[in-house]
Amino acid sequence: MKIEETIIKGCYLITPRSFTDNRGSLTKIYHELMFQEMGLDVQFREEYFSVSSKGVLRGLHFQIPPMQHAKCVTCVSGKIFDVVVDLRKNSPTFGKHFCTELDGKTPSLLYVPEGLAHGFVSLEDDSIFLNRSTTVYSPECDRGIHWDSCGIVWPDLDLIISHKDQEMPDFENFNSPF
Repeated sequence: MKIEETIIKGCYLITPRSFTDNRGSLTKIYHELMFQEMGLDVQFREEYFSVSSKGVLRGLHFQIPPMQHAKCVTCVSGKIFDVVVDLRKNSPTFGKHFCTELDGKTPSLLYVPEGLAHGFVSLEDDSIFLNRSTTVYSPECDRGIHWDSCGIVWPDLDLIISHKDQEMPDFENFNSPF
């Protein structure tokens, strides 16, 4: 696996090796020892996937302490525009964001440390997003910031956004616990 730090400290793009032959391909997206060798000594506690139509925006989500988590995300089919926002008050990139495309045809992962909000928009119908996190979902600790309050230039699509995500507080009105 190849690891590259993004502009957000502790947030990494990871490119796994893929093996292709006449049958198709095989891509290993997690291997505990490889992650440890890259300095990412994490234990994932929950894993889930979502399937989204083109234009579906999910985010910007995170969990507050004591259930904050690191996560590792990827797109296994289709394509997504993936975004993180640094919510860590003492970070030099506090309030800054990083965007990348994750494409099921070109496997890559985004490692998101604790204290970052995360979201994405599906660029194709039936995009499958896979999320692995270090804590389990906690409704009491579930939070978010408004998707359109951080200066992110989202893809020019007719966005489909849940009521919950439309009602999230703006970044400017969010008092970060990180």
